[in-house]
Amino acid sequence: MNRRISADTLIMTVAIGACVLFLAATAFFGKRDFFTFLCYGFGIVMILMILAVHRVFRKAFIGFSDKVCTQVEELTKGNFQEPGPEEDTLTSKIEMKLDKLSDVIHSSLSTQEFQKQEIQQMVSDISHQLKTPIANITMYSSMLDSGNFSKEQRKQFAQVIENQVKKLEFLVDSLMKMSRLETSLIHLEVKPARIFDTLFQALSQAGAKAEQKEIELECSCDEDLMVLHDAKWTQEALFNILDNAVKYTPEGCRISVSTEAWEMFTKIDISDTGIGIAKEHYEDIFKRFYREGKVHLEEGVGIGLYLSRQIITRQGGYIKVSSKEGEGTTFSVFLPNVFEKKKN
Repeated sequence: MNRRISADTLIMTVAIGACVLFLAATAFFGKRDFFTFLCYGFGIVMILMILAVHRVFRKAFIGFSDKVCTQVEELTKGNFQEPGPEEDTLTSKIEMKLDKLSDVIHSSLSTQEFQKQEIQQMVSDISHQLKTPIANITMYSSMLDSGNFSKEQRKQFAQVIENQVKKLEFLVDSLMKMSRLETSLIHLEVKPARIFDTLFQALSQAGAKAEQKEIELECSCDEDLMVLHDAKWTQEALFNILDNAVKYTPEGCRISVSTEAWEMFTKIDISDTGIGIAKEHYEDIFKRFYREGKVHLEEGVGIGLYLSRQIITRQGGYIKVSSKEGEGTTFSVFLPNVFEKKKN
């Protein structure tokens, strides 16, 4: 078996060889006087010093190598050690680099673990949301097959199944939008456009439900106001907020929409006179599938406001909410203004 000689061993061998040659030359050419014996002594001392230095250096090097190997092995196992005190030595510098590598790996693993938990939570949420309509469809379909019900009852069961199918269709459509937004499969075309047109489309979508509840929709917006936004997806975001407002506002009340151009953003206020939101739930309402306890009897899956925030945030905007329970809620949507380039 061929064994490679390490660099330190090779250097030590050459150094000792040189000392031996020096001693041999001294013995062959030198006279037997004090100077010759002094050279003998010097040569022997040099050999001993070389052996001692090699031993100390090799011991330190092996210890350092073992330490580095141990740290790397711990990294591969996912065990991350706290960084030691900083020292101005080669060993400490290499250790610091390993500590930085450890931090990077730890951060990467933490991100992967978080994403894994997010996916698991999403799958769990989706399964939970799909379970109810599917169970209802299965149950009422079985009841229709039994044949022990009147024509009127069968008609009611068929209506329930139809409603559950619509709910399932809406849920799947919402989940598709959510998935595409979260995975950045949707490309938002953010460009200057009239916000009045976008608001008009969103209000038109919400108009039918509002009319059923005799809710008055008011809008105050400059028709020529230009705002940076993706018209299609911003319409979706605004409609989700308006739909919630209509859903939780009593019959015969009012919902108002207004715009105000600020220096950097344009603010769109959507105000209702509905049931209101507790202050401690301001952030919760934007979470995926969150629904406050007092609204569980209303239709919905708790994904509309989550989608709205995702859409607005991806356009460089943001959403704020202010509310008083029993009096109403105002959602403020902020979108970037259009800035004209100055001509030289």
